[in-house]
Amino acid sequence: MTSRRCLYVRALLVVVAFEVAVATCLALVGSRRAAGLDRARIDNRRLVSELGLADLALWSDASYCRHPSLAVPYSALADHPSAMEHFPAGSMVPPPWFEPPDRRGEP
Repeated sequence: MTSRRCLYVRALLVVVAFEVAVATCLALVGSRRAAGLDRARIDNRRLVSELGLADLALWSDASYCRHPSLAVPYSALADHPSAMEHFPAGSMVPPPWFEPPDRRGEP
């Protein structure tokens, strides 16, 4: 019975040591990739400032799908107020959140 417990403990220690080794390797690889991503991020920021880009273009559909932060809130309803969404990308971008007006002082 004791030798069986000893075998289980050794197997558990081997598994834990293997997991620690894998986690260490993943951390090292991640830190190297993060250094490369920082350099790419700096290059992208410089490119954006040189080209004068306003916002990230997500899709090549309508303007309210390409630049959600720059779109007029009701531009999706410009064609017809009750029209169905005809751009697939429009269903992936949530509608903007609007605060309801404070009407406590109105009669």
